[in-house]
Amino acid sequence: MPMQRSGFSEFLHRRRVALGRSWGDILSKAYLSRATLHRIRHGDPHHPIAEVDSMRALAHSMGFADWAAMVSAFDANDVRAGLNASGEADAALGGGAPKEDAIVSLSKALNLTPTELVRRLAGGGVPDGELPPAIRTSEMRPARFVPHFTSGVAASRRVEKLEDEDFESRQHASADDVRAFTIPVDGDCQEPVWNNGETVLFSFDAYDREGILPGKSYYLAFTDGSTTFKRVFVDPADPEVYLLRCWNHKKFPAERRVHFSEVVRIARAVSKQVVPVEE
Repeated sequence: MPMQRSGFSEFLHRRRVALGRSWGDILSKAYLSRATLHRIRHGDPHHPIAEVDSMRALAHSMGFADWAAMVSAFDANDVRAGLNASGEADAALGGGAPKEDAIVSLSKALNLTPTELVRRLAGGGVPDGELPPAIRTSEMRPARFVPHFTSGVAASRRVEKLEDEDFESRQHASADDVRAFTIPVDGDCQEPVWNNGETVLFSFDAYDREGILPGKSYYLAFTDGSTTFKRVFVDPADPEVYLLRCWNHKKFPAERRVHFSEVVRIARAVSKQVVPVEE
């Protein structure tokens, strides 16, 4: 059991007040959950029960250079350590901290949690003849065949397309989703993100898990037999209406409004097959 220090939780509260910030703001800047904050606040700060990256990020968001500086301020009961008269971190006093923890910034860029990023980067030297520890072969996924529809999906308009699968041209894809398929793009409405002729991997399962992620690109099939490929938004004034927009908004500035009752199938665009151009 960690040594309980209710005084440390109180110290963090008074530090937050000195900074003039809400816990929500601090958690957002530190990229922490309230559960992790609870473990840190109610544990022993000298032997904390939280991830190293989480402690570092919290210290930075509280205006300290690192965790050790925050613990030193706690031991000295100096809630304003490193703060200037305005309640901001003063670099000259040793309180200057980066606006965001480097681990947090990198984890956001890679779409990983800070803990997962640190786990993947962890490890010592590489023994002769062995792979680096960050390359985990146990996590590699083999590609599998998914259905491929050669008719294409129209990117510039709603048109009738036959969804006939070509079994002889099934595509390899690295996807865990069972209901995934590939189909070529027909039109330049989605350029430069999804270009005419490129083969795109779509997933019905992704839509079922997430619903509509505003601004993401989706394959939509309608009750009248037509299909299209568009960025999708939900109308803030009417949650039962989808707003369909193009990435190529300069050429196709108009948006289309469709009621969700018109749509029979939706799949999110997950990735695409890119053919390198070699000159």
